[in-house]
Amino acid sequence: MREVLHRSPADSRRTPWKNGRGVTEELAIWPERASLERGDFAWRISRARVVENGAFSSFPGFERILVVSEGAGLVLEHGSSAPRARVRPLEPYRFDGAWPTTAELVSGPVADFGLLVEHGLPANVEVARLGVRRAREAVGPGHAFLHALAGTVTVRVPREEEPFELATGESVWARDLTAEEELEIGGSVAGTVILLVRVGSQRPGI
Repeated sequence: MREVLHRSPADSRRTPWKNGRGVTEELAIWPERASLERGDFAWRISRARVVENGAFSSFPGFERILVVSEGAGLVLEHGSSAPRARVRPLEPYRFDGAWPTTAELVSGPVADFGLLVEHGLPANVEVARLGVRRAREAVGPGHAFLHALAGTVTVRVPREEEPFELATGESVWARDLTAEEELEIGGSVAGTVILLVRVGSQRPGI
């Protein structure tokens, strides 16, 4: 069912990491009544702080897309599963949730933004230094989740009467968009940075 939600930091849900080494702020999860604890979700968007070197939680059956939103970045080790990877700020990095993954801080703590999505479900994460310009982004079919990483953002969603005004840390979550629909996005200050998550409503061929 089509729905558009304006999400503030107060709407997030704090949950412990699966491995118990930290806390995550859950920004969105699908389906609505799913939970990380039961493992019955198709996808989940969250943010967290990494303050020390250590292992990531394991999520077999899921892909992960990680974006460092604050700090100098991470170096991720995946053992024999994949090469060592440098994750730089605002550069999405995709990896298999089943890979053994250990993080090393490049220079002090970082904040990150993460998407967990079932294998086979189409999804991507895009970061844009919007500044004061305006942009149109195709988003459907499926879900679109736009998050203001820095600055203030105006978002116009098709079929909604009024635009959404987002301060830093706020989001718009639009569900059940069609393939033809686009978001109209505008930044109001020079340092505006947005993060846009797109997740398809079903796997290809279904």
